[in-house]
Amino acid sequence: MDAPQHDIVVVSDLHLGRGMNPKTRRFYRLEAFFYDDDFEQFCRWLIEDAAARKTTFKLVFNGDTFDLLRIEPEQPQPGASMSMRLYGPESTPATAAYTMADILHGHAAFVRAIARVLHAGHRVVFLPGNHDLEIQWQPVQNCIRRTLLKQVRELSSEADAERAGECILFEPWFHHEPGRIWIEHGNQYDPDNAFTYQLRSNIDIEAAAQTEQDSPIGSFFQRYLYNQFGSITFIVPSGRANVRYFRWLLINKPRLLANVATSHFPFLLQVLRRIAKSGRTTDRLRQLHEAQLDELAESSGLGETLHQIDRLKVVHGSAAVFGKGIIRRVLKAVGLAVLLTFMVAGLWFAGFQAITEMQAGFGLKAVLFLGLNLIFLLLTIAGLAFLLLRTPATKPQDRPLRDAAGFISQALNVPIVTFGHTHDEVVFPLSKDTVEAAKREPWYFNTGTWIAVFTHDQLLPRERVQYTFLRVIGNEAELVYWSPGRHQSVPVVLIDELDRYGSRRASDAEAD
Repeated sequence: MDAPQHDIVVVSDLHLGRGMNPKTRRFYRLEAFFYDDDFEQFCRWLIEDAAARKTTFKLVFNGDTFDLLRIEPEQPQPGASMSMRLYGPESTPATAAYTMADILHGHAAFVRAIARVLHAGHRVVFLPGNHDLEIQWQPVQNCIRRTLLKQVRELSSEADAERAGECILFEPWFHHEPGRIWIEHGNQYDPDNAFTYQLRSNIDIEAAAQTEQDSPIGSFFQRYLYNQFGSITFIVPSGRANVRYFRWLLINKPRLLANVATSHFPFLLQVLRRIAKSGRTTDRLRQLHEAQLDELAESSGLGETLHQIDRLKVVHGSAAVFGKGIIRRVLKAVGLAVLLTFMVAGLWFAGFQAITEMQAGFGLKAVLFLGLNLIFLLLTIAGLAFLLLRTPATKPQDRPLRDAAGFISQALNVPIVTFGHTHDEVVFPLSKDTVEAAKREPWYFNTGTWIAVFTHDQLLPRERVQYTFLRVIGNEAELVYWSPGRHQSVPVVLIDELDRYGSRRASDAEAD
């Protein structure tokens, strides 16, 4: 097979917010991307390198490029409801396009960087993620296209802008080059962040009213809870990260945690209750998703295989499902707490009564009573310490993505599968019996992120923020990061995970 003529550069999870507030000359409080100038240097380097090697490239933004979920609500209109003032309006094509215009306006250097790529004759591909699923919508795409082409005109001419317009591509789900690569954001394989019906390009008013019903738990809590913590380092919603984040807040920001709990948690419960009791269904979302899936399966030539990939998604974590069970779980937790309190109080009173009835002097009784209180105090401290310090036995977040990558690699006969979403860089060999026709060992890559996150379980000897990207030249892929100081790409620092006996961990061995 001849090597393809164009390179592929994949970046993901930039999470651009509203950028800098021109009135205060400070960044908006939920902004996470502070690296516009570095990204512009990165694009200049890509262009120069491609020119030196006399080739072209596709710059693929693999989801969560823009963050329409972790973003400040607009100044509410007079008479707006409490929910509207706290969380902003529901996302519709019109409101999403307005927010996108705000994001692009706040990141002028980022827009200019992409415009330079287009002006140089290279292609740019946008894929949706769980934080910017709205880029499937035509008004949002029109906003991005209009802003980029306006910048191209400022760099050159109207003719160049017309040519550049043909180089902008919006994919509704994935980017696939047969026999070479499959690119997808990957949130569909994460139980906390999968949509039941992710294909929404042809959304209408009825379907837009149903989107909250199909909001994953991760998206739900990002909007209604995590955003209220403000500019604290970005968190990737997951079971293990949530526990670590709560511990950190409890120890370092107890007042902030208490304020959010008292001011926002009641509204969170109201939203959950509304979702749980809502009579609306997601029938319209399902119809649009299935129709677009059939159309995409036919136009891509993937047929039934694409339906199989769609069925790999994990959807038990939707906000609707969570909302239906939250009241029962809360009542169960309260019931257990009350029962435990009565049991502890009963034991304490039994001990107290036993000490009182003893035929002994006051001094001995005082010592026994103090000992009884000390025992219960130590038990209370031990219980709280266990709750705060224990690590939940959760499945590694990236493992479902690795499993999905293995299936896709084998089903589509592609040697390279790349996701984003988890914010962790991954280079992982897939099963050697896949991609037999290509006679190459297939690999799974996760491109990580360009922002600082609150997820790492270990400290690595590297920079806290790595501008990571996947570079594919011919049929060879390499996960690297952009180093502004060196003005070149550098291999990502990753460490083999070994157990105490010097062998690879079982979780990795099982996936081989």
